Amino acid sequence: MRQIMLLLILAMLSSHSNAQNYVKEEIKIWQQGTVPLNKPNIELTEQLDEEDKRFTQISEPIIYLYRKANADKPGPALLYAPGGGYAKIAIGKRRGAEWAELFLDMGFTAVAVLKYRLPDGRIVEQPHNVPLIDAQQALATLHRNAEQWKIERSKIGVKGASAGGHLIASLNNLTEDILAPGVKPEELKQAFSILRVPVITFNPPYRHKGSYKRLLGDLSNNQDLLDYFSMENQVTSSTPPTFLVYATEDKSVPYENSEIYVSALKKNGVDFKAVELKKVGHGFGLNRSRVDKDWVPELKIWVSSVLADKQ
Repeated sequence: MRQIMLLLILAMLSSHSNAQNYVKEEIKIWQQGTVPLNKPNIELTEQLDEEDKRFTQISEPIIYLYRKANADKPGPALLYAPGGGYAKIAIGKRRGAEWAELFLDMGFTAVAVLKYRLPDGRIVEQPHNVPLIDAQQALATLHRNAEQWKIERSKIGVKGASAGGHLIASLNNLTEDILAPGVKPEELKQAFSILRVPVITFNPPYRHKGSYKRLLGDLSNNQDLLDYFSMENQVTSSTPPTFLVYATEDKSVPYENSEIYVSALKKNGVDFKAVELKKVGHGFGLNRSRVDKDWVPELKIWVSSVLADKQ
């Protein structure tokens, strides 16, 4: 019976085909005053690589907001943080539109893709805090605009990939440390979390060298900070339900990052679903039929189940 129900849910989710009927906006997440922790008189300008895929030297964080056109009632929403090893924002030529289309097809009314500031000491103060500040502000922005954007506040989820997965796991777990000025605790509520090939730990032997060194910079030998930013240490019973997908042939971020996070979720009684992909490396995205079939249907069913509990 359970299998039949899951198949019915999947068929229902697949029946939506209105993803193309959306509007796209670029929205500054810091609407008033200066962007917090930006250094004065920044001379560096934002850079985009020749492939039109990766941003660096960001001083003005934004969200690419994809909203379902003419939504007649509030629905779920998603905040997505791309990866890039805390050295760049690997957002892709379409600026995350492929992910927006997936979730809009699932009945979501809004998807926000975050171009966050990087821990670049030439541009920002307290570099290790800046990505989380931007993620908190972006999530709060969805909550604050819920009525206008037809968002159901109790159904706002978050997603991150690679180093963006570490950022989202930080957003999941470091809710006691509200760093963004003016953000209220209720504006950080998350219905669920999706982590794709995430960086989790900053401690050996499984840490991703580039991510922890870039986030912590000169503080990368500070054991207190290494422990603090190792997300397996921060999971509690309040961590949102979590979906993980990871690859056993990942040559960039050791797949054990996901496994130790799963152990922490189990220990703390957090609802989760983990999908392990074989013969796949770190860089898999979306719209690769051979890979998609092994995890996207599972994701759709899981998200639907979690949101059903939020009724």
